[in-house]
Amino acid sequence: MRIAILGGTFDPIHNGHLQAAQAVSEVFELDELHFTPAFVPPHKSSSGITSAFHRFAMVALAIAQFPVFRLSSIEADTLKSRYSVETLESMHRTYPGSSFLFIAGTDMFHDITGWKDYRRLLELTSFAVVNRGGFAMREDIAPVEVVSESASISIVDQRQVYYLPFINEEVSATEIREEAKNKEGLEAWVPPQVAAYIYKHELYQ
Repeated sequence: MRIAILGGTFDPIHNGHLQAAQAVSEVFELDELHFTPAFVPPHKSSSGITSAFHRFAMVALAIAQFPVFRLSSIEADTLKSRYSVETLESMHRTYPGSSFLFIAGTDMFHDITGWKDYRRLLELTSFAVVNRGGFAMREDIAPVEVVSESASISIVDQRQVYYLPFINEEVSATEIREEAKNKEGLEAWVPPQVAAYIYKHELYQ
């Protein structure tokens, strides 16, 4: 199987996440794309992060209509911070023989040398890197293939980095949380069912 992993806090999940996931799933003809909300990301403090229950619920609502998308509890089930390399090693055990693709923004990939066992991570998965404003694509870590929007790629090299410059994930979860305080207008940033959930549970107030 060809499986992609999109991790993050998802506080909340937004249209930028979904657009990037859709584009990646089409280019790589994925069998599954796993959204993996973190319990607490290793690079963040737990202070101020919405409970995993609410973040999971919002992701479930957002991806329900997409047949290829899956909601994974592989990171949150640990009830602690979990590193990406640990997640990928677990995925390899669960889905032996599969090809993996890890989705990251240029901001995240820019700092990859600071990730735990990043060289091991590059042995476990390919990367699909999408644009985040203000961060240039890093090309000194592994071979980089620039991908066009019309491309169709089968994942064959676990050490390959694919750069998808046509995907621009400019939506900010921080801005969405600020907008939520106004109790209106969220539908421009998140799926309507997610906006309704935020209003109902008075998140980010």
